[in-house]
Amino acid sequence: MGRCPRGAAYAAEAYARVSGGVAVCDAPGGIGSPYATPALLEAYNSGTPLVLITSGPSKSTPRPWATGQVEHARLFDSVAKHVYVVREQRGALGVVDAALALAERPRRGPVVVEIAPDVLEAEADPKLLDELTAASAAPEPAGTAAEAGGEHPAARAAEAVGRGASVALIAGGGCHAAGAAEALREFVDRFGIPVFTTLNGKGVLSEVGTDLPRVVGSKGDTPANEYISGCEVVLYAGSKLGDKSTNQYAWPSPGQFLVRIDNDPQIDAADPASGCLLREDVAGGLKLLSDELGEWSYRGPRPSATAGDWSKSGTASLVATVNAELSDRDVCVGEASVASGWFGALLRLAPPQRLITPRGTGSLGYAIPASVGAAVARPDATVWSLVGDGGLTMSIGELETIVRLGLNVKITVLDNGRLNLIDQHAIHRHGAAAVSRDFHRIDWPTICAAIGLPVMACDDPDRDASEIASFFSRRGPAVLVLDTSVDEVSPDMAIAIRKAH
Repeated sequence: MGRCPRGAAYAAEAYARVSGGVAVCDAPGGIGSPYATPALLEAYNSGTPLVLITSGPSKSTPRPWATGQVEHARLFDSVAKHVYVVREQRGALGVVDAALALAERPRRGPVVVEIAPDVLEAEADPKLLDELTAASAAPEPAGTAAEAGGEHPAARAAEAVGRGASVALIAGGGCHAAGAAEALREFVDRFGIPVFTTLNGKGVLSEVGTDLPRVVGSKGDTPANEYISGCEVVLYAGSKLGDKSTNQYAWPSPGQFLVRIDNDPQIDAADPASGCLLREDVAGGLKLLSDELGEWSYRGPRPSATAGDWSKSGTASLVATVNAELSDRDVCVGEASVASGWFGALLRLAPPQRLITPRGTGSLGYAIPASVGAAVARPDATVWSLVGDGGLTMSIGELETIVRLGLNVKITVLDNGRLNLIDQHAIHRHGAAAVSRDFHRIDWPTICAAIGLPVMACDDPDRDASEIASFFSRRGPAVLVLDTSVDEVSPDMAIAIRKAH
């Protein structure tokens, strides 16, 4: 039970990502269900299987403007794969089954089931509930464009990869969702193609040791992005190719050949002159490509080990401490804004460790409720949450949920008293003044302690590294409030500033 439907729905979305199964969220219609909109949008854009069950307008006594009633088919049309409306008991259980199945059907995503209040309040009739009806069938996906040309796309992809002077493979979050880590590792080991990940794909391959895969895109680092920009052939596996994972749609650039592995039925086939689509799950697509490549191996240039630009103290030191304390199945949760940038560039994961961030909406207020979902999905793990003071302000109620459930969640609050990423964009991109310089500084240690959380305040995580490790070593929830400078530059902020200048 969350403190609000928004937090509960975010927690369910994160639970689905970490557990690999469908998550179900319940919210009262009209009063609570609109608050679930951000989580549905997150699940829709990130391909997360989530089912929201809620109540809709009454069938027997329809009245206009009734409190607590809303037509969800109209409200959620653009953020859900489908909205089922249950107006009677007949076939209701089949509708729920269809919703669960549709949530997992490619491309995975959220489904809503609206049930009329009079159906919920009536005495159950098992025969009616179990009856098969047309309404209980999952809708078929819309048709997609056919592949052009007679040659199989795997053959075209292998030909492009084989003749490319420089090639890169980018693994997206779909590799996690499809359980394709082993297939991806075998492919990379066999052919030696330089491999990178999107922020959502981070951790699908081990990042510990040398020649580790780095994050690319808006949440990556500049040298990695420069390497991708110079490649002749870019292979994306399990990525929706959104703005963050393509460095604001910089890839594919003119002259680049794009090979995409994705089983989303909505994706149109690529122009054969500029790319090809393997409409397969990640493991199946890699297998087809492997068979076509045969004994070929990559002999082209490799990315530099040079790291990007960012502040080398403060939060960077904190992430180094997290790296040292991570256990086998731990989950890291990064808030939108600079928190996910720090984790993306500096966190070092090895499967089955995971990182989850809000990559569908980029919405503040995700990390705290998502930490709840991650902790419930992996009760044996520690969840490491990195959140800014702005994001915490929007989700403070779920701190009580963490305390009430005794979840093993370690929260670090990056507290500079501002919405600093917005300030930096205002200054560097628009030549304007900072917009949050007059924000009142919140006493987060006192607030967190009042909710019942163990709290530690720190202004120098490098100096206090051992004390921080000791503080976080105790089982259960804990909050570190880290006083950060407004001049601290995160990895993603460095990319944005460089682009602006």
